[in-house]
Amino acid sequence: MMNYFFILYVINSLLVLIINKLLQKRSDHTERNIEYFWLLAISFVIPILGALGVWLVIKLSDRKGKEKRYIHHERFYVNNFNEIGLLSLKRRESIPFFAGVQTVDDIGKDLVVRLMENKIPEQGRYLKAAVVQQNRETAHYAATALNLLNKRYETIIHKMLSETSSLQGYKNILYVYKEYLTSDIVSDTLLKEKKDVYENLLREAIKHYPRETLFYEQLALYYWENSKKNQAVSLSEKVISDFPNSTECYFILLNNYYVTHEKIKLNTVLTKIENHYSAKIPVRLQSVVDLIKG
Repeated sequence: MMNYFFILYVINSLLVLIINKLLQKRSDHTERNIEYFWLLAISFVIPILGALGVWLVIKLSDRKGKEKRYIHHERFYVNNFNEIGLLSLKRRESIPFFAGVQTVDDIGKDLVVRLMENKIPEQGRYLKAAVVQQNRETAHYAATALNLLNKRYETIIHKMLSETSSLQGYKNILYVYKEYLTSDIVSDTLLKEKKDVYENLLREAIKHYPRETLFYEQLALYYWENSKKNQAVSLSEKVISDFPNSTECYFILLNNYYVTHEKIKLNTVLTKIENHYSAKIPVRLQSVVDLIKG
């Protein structure tokens, strides 16, 4: 390093001397020559001061300890690549849906595709949340999935409408229609219309098969789940009078009278349950009865 500095200093000194000679030839003023002299003298001294400063910094850094040198290139050989890949895949699959769709990579798209292929409760709620994400591809996939699922249900229901000439036909279409509504893939603007169609289908099924308890129970549940409490309770009271084995209607009445603190009506329903199921109350209903009595 000192050799480089010495060579550069010699070159600098030669340049200073050459410039000094040229300036002395061009100017005959004594004061101006004195100014040139000091400028050239400073030009000799500054490189030395710079070198001393660098030397001082190096010495101070050596006293504090040398840091590890930067490794320009280092190659790592992975022996457990398959294990790392499986671990990475498991961690990727364990990402919550709402966190996954907010990422900028392909995780959001994969989650949307997998969600579309698997029926889960409130499937549409998750897809609608993905539609408003900033990742355009994820949002596009989610919107496409919602459209495809809507068309799929509409096609199935339209086909089933021609098969409602039998009891099983009504059961099938009502099952699919309820699944369609609970999936939450129906847009808010069409939801009321779809619910009205479902209610009309239930009424039509009751009209054609007035002795089928299932249709009454589904209609009562529909009223209960859609904040039509009075209609749900009224229908449930009628159903258990005509069909005392209607478990779902007992649930609605017990729930309603327990919340509204109508003890007399609540005890009346409990008595009807015990009288009708004198041998053995169904396990699911028994747990509710025990909870209320407790």
